[in-house]
Amino acid sequence: MMKMTILAPRRPDFTHEQFRAYLMDVHAPLVRSITEVAADIRRYVYNFPVAGASDTAFGHPLADLDVVTQGTFDSREAQLKNMEHPRFMTHLRPDEGNFADTARALMHYTDQVEIIPGPDTPLKIFWFRRRRDGLDRHTFQTRWAEEFPAALAGIPGVDQVVSRYTQNHVQAEANHPDGANPKFYDVIDELWLSGLDGLARLGADDRSAATISQVESSLLETSRTRALVTESIVNIG
Repeated sequence: MMKMTILAPRRPDFTHEQFRAYLMDVHAPLVRSITEVAADIRRYVYNFPVAGASDTAFGHPLADLDVVTQGTFDSREAQLKNMEHPRFMTHLRPDEGNFADTARALMHYTDQVEIIPGPDTPLKIFWFRRRRDGLDRHTFQTRWAEEFPAALAGIPGVDQVVSRYTQNHVQAEANHPDGANPKFYDVIDELWLSGLDGLARLGADDRSAATISQVESSLLETSRTRALVTESIVNIG
């Protein structure tokens, strides 16, 4: 399975409320109505920012986004073929510009690595990660999949806050040629939360927070890390 992850800001002349209303009331039903397109999608989820919520765990700046859209396909090839359907090009693609700032949107092709299995919840936090200079993507992803979960596991009560955790690894540049551009990320951490009130507990233990900070400093271009606390709405699947 391949997860297409789109990070999208709203059109400059839209409020977030207008953006969300158009996406849910017009674009989402349009996706479902084009049966040949919808049939290729295994799961399609919209993740909207929670108003007023911040990264109270580790204090990373919030991403300037109005939605994180995730579409799961059998493969990257299946997703590319999906975009070749005539009605995708004539109906869906033109509609994207009616609500999103498409020039600033970023699409990532990612492989999902399950770190903590468990149930989905409507509440998530995303952390968008870029590797530091001197690390190739594969080396960074391998080390990140080992070192960050180990540091996270050291937090007292983490299992009471995080119900599920996956890392979305951006595919190799042969499949994701734009990913060499530093504006893209290398890993998108996706954590399902039991509740917003528990998020601060992830950073409350000084020793664990210091370990996580050390891992981040050794592997990341830390100035690029962004966070987003979201609520999820399933459109397909």
